[in-house]
Amino acid sequence: MVFIAHQLSVVRHVSDRVAIMYLGRVVEIAPAEEIFRSPQHPYTVGLLEAVPRPDPLLRRRSPAIRGDIPSPFDIPSGCRFRTRCKFVEERCASDDPALRTAEPGHEVACHVLPFKTASDVRV
Repeated sequence: MVFIAHQLSVVRHVSDRVAIMYLGRVVEIAPAEEIFRSPQHPYTVGLLEAVPRPDPLLRRRSPAIRGDIPSPFDIPSGCRFRTRCKFVEERCASDDPALRTAEPGHEVACHVLPFKTASDVRV
């Protein structure tokens, strides 16, 4: 069964595997617990950091992901997330990264892999 949602807390509880998409392209796919424990793509990290927290002392002062969302009618060349990514490299403008294995069962579409831990990709 395919379950499509934007509510990550629900996704975490009903899914065995999760595919994160950005502008119609899968940027990360892994078992659900792996996505939430060790996200590898900067967009996935940003999504998880954007989840509201009930403690007012934990409120963010800046957005989890910066920059304007590109139009789906005018998708950027190369990596679709490059206009918002703090790890952008020159090749990101021309080469669309393919999904590749970060860990067994965990694939990520990113030129700047490997990240060592989730904290390395904080946006």
